[in-house]
Amino acid sequence: MRFGGLTCVDKLNAHIGEDELVGMIGPNGAGKTTVFNIVTGVYEPTEGDVIFLGKSVVPFKPYQVAELGISRTFQNIRLFAGLSVRDNIRVSFVKNLNAGFFQSVFQFKNFLNEETEFDKRIDELLDIFGLLDVGDESAKSLPYGEQRKVEIVRALATSPKLLLLDEPAAGMNPTEKFELMNLIKMVKDKFKISILLIEHDMKVVMGVCERIFVLDYGKKIAEGKPEEIKNNPMVIEAYLGETHS
Repeated sequence: MRFGGLTCVDKLNAHIGEDELVGMIGPNGAGKTTVFNIVTGVYEPTEGDVIFLGKSVVPFKPYQVAELGISRTFQNIRLFAGLSVRDNIRVSFVKNLNAGFFQSVFQFKNFLNEETEFDKRIDELLDIFGLLDVGDESAKSLPYGEQRKVEIVRALATSPKLLLLDEPAAGMNPTEKFELMNLIKMVKDKFKISILLIEHDMKVVMGVCERIFVLDYGKKIAEGKPEEIKNNPMVIEAYLGETHS
C-alpha cells in the first residue's frame, strides 16, 4: 500500500487460519492499522490481493466485506454515543433485515417477527458479556472497559468468521486488561471464529495469541509463536532500537 512516495505496507504475505488467534505487532507507524483498512475495504491496495475464504475482497466496499464475514473494532472507541447499548448492537443486524421500507413503516408481521428475533439475539449477546443489566443505558455513560465490550459485541453481532481487534487494551488499567485477555479467549472459543489482534501491550499479546507476526516500516520481519517472537533479535531491535546480547 503506497500513499504517494510512501510505502506503508511492503510485500506483506500473511495468513490467518480457521479458528486461529493471531497477533500483529510492530512499532508505531509500522503499517498495522493500514493492513486492517486494506482487509476491511477502507483502502484498496496499490498492488496485491486479499483472499478471504477463497474469494478476493479487494473490489468490495466495507459494508460488503462485513457481509462476507469480516468485522472489526477500532483503536479509538466508535460507539454511537447518543444510542443505548442495545441500539448500538441493533445496528449490526440491519444487514440481516429482510423486511423492506414499507413493511417497516406499517409494522407488518414479517417485520415485527424479525424485530422480535433480533431482540432475542441481542439479549443473548448482552448476557454472555455481562451487559444485560445496562442494555438500556446510554453507551457513553458506561465505564471505559464496558464500552470496549459493547464494541466487541457489536462486531460479533454481524456473525463474522474473522474478527479484527485494533488495540482493544488501549486506555485500560491492569485489571481491565486481565479481564480483556479472558474475554478474547472466550470469544474465540465460544463463537468459533478467527481473530487478528493488533496490540501494543506485550503482556496481552503474549498471553492470548497462538502465533504472532511483526511489522517494521511496512515489512514483515518475523513470525512465530509468542516465545519465539519475544526472543527474536530483529524484533527487539525494531522496538528498542538496539540489539541485546
